[in-house]
Amino acid sequence: MGGFKCGCGNIFSGSHNPGQQFRLVPDELFDQIAWPAPDDLDTQERQRAVEASFSSLYVCGNCGRLHRDGDGVSILSYVAEVSPPRIWADFTLRDELGRVLLREDRSLADIRRHKLLLNPPLPVVLYDDSGAEAVGEAGFGLDSFGGYDETLWAVRLDDDPA
Repeated sequence: MGGFKCGCGNIFSGSHNPGQQFRLVPDELFDQIAWPAPDDLDTQERQRAVEASFSSLYVCGNCGRLHRDGDGVSILSYVAEVSPPRIWADFTLRDELGRVLLREDRSLADIRRHKLLLNPPLPVVLYDDSGAEAVGEAGFGLDSFGGYDETLWAVRLDDDPA
């Protein structure tokens, strides 16, 4: 396999992903591969079972998606149904567009804990210590010149006008 890009932006470059690549073994071949009888170690049947198990499974360390080798050169991807990540926010910290800025230490800690890469629009749930919660979409913040800053996260809340 040459490589591929996960839906979250993480790049898999062939076999250079230690800890993220696994081999799948079909149930009907598992015993032959894992616990062969001494007489079966060098048989053609066992060799075919081992070769049949060469389907790879890749786990994205960023978002948790599973990718497996499909037919030919295709990669099949699976995403668990999960709710949007929860990120602590200071709802009073806003940019010129009225979006909530995520630049406080607690916000950044939640972003790191979830291992998030910002690929706008990213649905998120913001919360604070008062118990308030708000749903929104994270995007890039603005720098001092009005351009987008890819290192700054800004969240437009769903109940705010666009």
